[in-house]
Amino acid sequence: MRVALVLGGGGARGFAHVGVLRFLEEQGFVPHIICGSSIGAIIGGKYALVPSWRVLWEHINRALESEAFERASSEFVESSEKGNPFQEFWSIISKGLAYSRALTTCSLVSLDNYMAAFREFFPHDPLIEHTRIPFAAVAVDLVSGREVILTRGSMVKAVAASSSIPGVFPPIRWLGEMLLVDGGWVDVLPALAAYLLGADVTIGVWVGKDISVYQEVKNAFDVVYRADEIARHYLNWLRRRECTFIIEPDVGRYMWNEFDRREEILQRGYEAAERTWPEIVKILKSPFRSFLIKKPDLEEISGVFCPVFPLDEGWDSI
Repeated sequence: MRVALVLGGGGARGFAHVGVLRFLEEQGFVPHIICGSSIGAIIGGKYALVPSWRVLWEHINRALESEAFERASSEFVESSEKGNPFQEFWSIISKGLAYSRALTTCSLVSLDNYMAAFREFFPHDPLIEHTRIPFAAVAVDLVSGREVILTRGSMVKAVAASSSIPGVFPPIRWLGEMLLVDGGWVDVLPALAAYLLGADVTIGVWVGKDISVYQEVKNAFDVVYRADEIARHYLNWLRRRECTFIIEPDVGRYMWNEFDRREEILQRGYEAAERTWPEIVKILKSPFRSFLIKKPDLEEISGVFCPVFPLDEGWDSI
């Protein structure tokens, strides 16, 4: 039985993934497959290359303290605490300080600085197909409107694409035809990618925001952000059901930009894995479970896989 670990998106809340990996390592469990979206792709890609939570954590801290990361963050913040460069982003947008730039460019962070930050974390830009553990990252193609599953090619470009928050970070050109952004916009917990790679069972790590955490809306930006947050919450709830089992660290109240709280977020991930480990063991020892939800067909386009949904077939097929 092939078991996949599916790491979800959630910004800084994704540091809980490292805590989950730490606990699993201590139990002697190594997943056969790793898939990720957004921060889950960054952490999953690194762990797939070097399956050691200690090495992963060391590299995360080094990257967050690097000049490359600081340069990228300084493009859209006035001032920031070291280790928490995104804290003031939404307040800056609300003040309109980035408005003129948003009208003339596709992102608030330049492509050069964005990619430099990822090269700090993946200095040799390995190929996805050379990872020790089979790996896939998920992104969204702005051109075709499709979800894409990246299983080979540049690791740096793949995780950058999967993490590119629309409007904040630049879209990533893939093979000259696709323009890729954050996979979490359509598939925050990419179990389908794991099944594509041959998984029989998927263990998802959910680090989404608690939708009940409400911040007062003070302007149009707040209204749009909150409405988008609610819509994505319902989509994410449906995608969760595609996993066999969910580990859910208690991180829902952390903001996506609280990078300075990464130590305590890691601990939340460790505690959640420890708490749910007996149930995971039951699943691993139980008879084979088939995937009950009907999976969409997959089409290969320019070396990446795209699930075929009604968007591609026409509304008459619904």
